[in-house]
Amino acid sequence: MNILYSFYNNPPIIEPFYPRKLQLPKDKNFALFGPRGSGKSALIANYLQESNQNFLYIDCQDPIFILEDLQKETLQAFIQEEKITTLVLDHYFEGFLNEFPKVNQLIFISNQKQKLNFPSFLLMPLDFEEFLAFNKNIANVSHTFTLFTKKGSLPKIATSLNPYMSAREIFFEKFSEQEGKVLLILSLFHGKIASAHQIYQRAKEYFKISKDWLYKSMKAFEQEGILYQIPTLQKGFGQKLILYDFVFSRYLNKYQPFISTFDSIVALALIKKKIQVKALNFTLGYIKKDGELILVAPFESEEQAWIKMQKNFNYFKQIGAKKITLISVSNSFSFTIGKLSFEALPFYEWIIGL
Repeated sequence: MNILYSFYNNPPIIEPFYPRKLQLPKDKNFALFGPRGSGKSALIANYLQESNQNFLYIDCQDPIFILEDLQKETLQAFIQEEKITTLVLDHYFEGFLNEFPKVNQLIFISNQKQKLNFPSFLLMPLDFEEFLAFNKNIANVSHTFTLFTKKGSLPKIATSLNPYMSAREIFFEKFSEQEGKVLLILSLFHGKIASAHQIYQRAKEYFKISKDWLYKSMKAFEQEGILYQIPTLQKGFGQKLILYDFVFSRYLNKYQPFISTFDSIVALALIKKKIQVKALNFTLGYIKKDGELILVAPFESEEQAWIKMQKNFNYFKQIGAKKITLISVSNSFSFTIGKLSFEALPFYEWIIGL
């Protein structure tokens, strides 16, 4: 029981907290899941502070549990002795406890959704609106977006004075050596269309790695929300790979150009809004089910865009585009060609209106 006293007397430290959109239920059992670094533990620490409940917060990955198992009977006795009302199991994994104790409220935190008979809530990395809330003192939304491109969507990096060092800490603290190798290879394909076989062939150039293990790791990263594979409009080319944070991917791949960063900002915005799209094979962009074409054009002027759209007009008609939206860093304009309307919007205007 000394272990439990240690957890009870050393609750998670409440660091400066910034509000998130996700609303969690009060006084009910629930599970919170999401990819590493998305801010789950901080969200629950703030939740506990606001609830003012007598809680016990257990880290299921604490090294002590390598040497000792936690028995349900011991835990139940401690809960009764200290009159615990809320039990939090952070980094929970199936099999940590053979049976759950009786307590007013159970909260589970994990990287992936668990098989539990409780409501589950997904916490993704910050979207742009949340990043805006993190930077309330900056009145200029354009400047805030520039910061967003430099600091990204992982809360620890987004609030850091040194994003590079914070990205480094996440990489070495939250990923094993083998996982890190896979991430390094995937970062080379961030924002690109590739097949699993192409990724394996590239990985072989750097590491001695099993094809099955690589594919299994990629699948696990997908399930956790660290990797997204967007299907392409034209089949047979593979899928478009997007890592869950564009600044973290840039830490892994120092050669990542801004266009790839901006493209993944757009892609991740669509993913977080749960808008299903297919990636275009021959230009940077995505097509929605309703036929709206979203093109990535960070710096194109109206004149440059007009020339490019004229050149690709037949292609747009061929793929059934109904409307074309160009996402830029700061440019705003509109025009029509034939019956197709084209509108350019800065990212921050587009995403808030989405």
